[in-house]
Amino acid sequence: MADDLGRVLLDRYRLIEPLGQGGMGTVWRVHDTRLGREVAAKQLRLPPELDSEQRASWTARLDREARAAARLRHPGIVTVHDLVVSEDGQPWIIMELVPGRSLADLLAREGTLAPDRAAALGLQILDALAAAHRAGIVHRDLKPANVLLEGERALLTDFGIAAVEGETALTRSGALLGTPAFMAPEQVRGQPATAATDLWALGATLYNAVEGRPPFAGSATGAVLVAIATEAPSPMSNAGPLQPVVERLLDKDPAGRPDTAALRAMLSRVASAPPRPAAEAPPSPAAPPTRPLPPAPGHPKRTVLIAVALFAVLAVAGTGLTYALRGDSAYAANKKDAATIGAPSGFTLKKEQKVDADRVRLVYSGCPQFCAGSPSTLASTVQVAAHWLARVRSVSSVGPPVASANQAVWTMAVTTNTAPRISNVRVIAVGDPMQDVVLQLEVG
Repeated sequence: MADDLGRVLLDRYRLIEPLGQGGMGTVWRVHDTRLGREVAAKQLRLPPELDSEQRASWTARLDREARAAARLRHPGIVTVHDLVVSEDGQPWIIMELVPGRSLADLLAREGTLAPDRAAALGLQILDALAAAHRAGIVHRDLKPANVLLEGERALLTDFGIAAVEGETALTRSGALLGTPAFMAPEQVRGQPATAATDLWALGATLYNAVEGRPPFAGSATGAVLVAIATEAPSPMSNAGPLQPVVERLLDKDPAGRPDTAALRAMLSRVASAPPRPAAEAPPSPAAPPTRPLPPAPGHPKRTVLIAVALFAVLAVAGTGLTYALRGDSAYAANKKDAATIGAPSGFTLKKEQKVDADRVRLVYSGCPQFCAGSPSTLASTVQVAAHWLARVRSVSSVGPPVASANQAVWTMAVTTNTAPRISNVRVIAVGDPMQDVVLQLEVG
């Protein structure tokens, strides 16, 4: 990177200093010698394993995306000025220079944002997304690093360009491009990105802003993708009134996410809500302790009433405790049954989760020999899971696997006569081409 300082692209753009670096390239502060102004230039590093034909295809696609992004005129969208190709064949995006920092930088410094402040930023991001969606452009890689802040003004960058950088396709080396933690389930499953996909990413970005972490975590990329496709987000503790908004945005079904008008109304309410009153201060330690007054003479009924009330409270609490213990006992029994099931060939048990108080959800991950990236090979993997289920001792029948419209999710109806009772069986393809296969079922 230091070797590029002072470099002049196409006899026009002089590189002054690097502003940031990511997996796909470096953003520079640049002086445009022709117009006498400062701009930003993003140096895009194409994967080294691409051959000349593939490089030409990537550059052509970048050109199309840059042209689309350059049509956008909105105060919340960083303007794209040009796409150029340097002498060494690397593409550069010339953009508006925003004097400020990214939301990711702000969170790294401050940790989290208050819900009303996050909602106010969310409103600005939503307006920018709505303008792009009206123009037929989907961002596809919205995340805190792509939200630039100039004071309290938010601007989105990498519009359209991120549609190429952030796609879930694999390179020949098997490296996943994009930002897994902010991908929507439909992206993970290889389905086309839509406006609802950007709204999911907005929800993940707002979650990150108030909680200080993404909604889904994992020790590796594959674990994050599996969590996005199959699990609920980690519980929120700081979101306050923003929590129901984020939960709506993180609906795994794109149709379940709010539209722009409904979302704008929800975010406006949170952004304009008065701050919650501070908790009542505890009594001063200097204050003398007070003693309860003894019951007045001549009122024996008061003592009886207090005793009855206390008995009622204990009885209700005891009932709740009984139900809790009963639920724990049922969960323990289901967990014991789940341990007897084992795993189908080629799959490994990755996670056990408690669902609906007493049931156990088992999540298996694996890519047997059939994992080659086409619907027919996924169907073969589904048959492996079906044959395995049919051999579980309690299973009397396994219904024919039913595929979703794009064949990325398959479901099976399982009938059991005794424990372990199995239900909600799903087989999910992760990635496009298929990186992993997830088998999910519930016991109890």
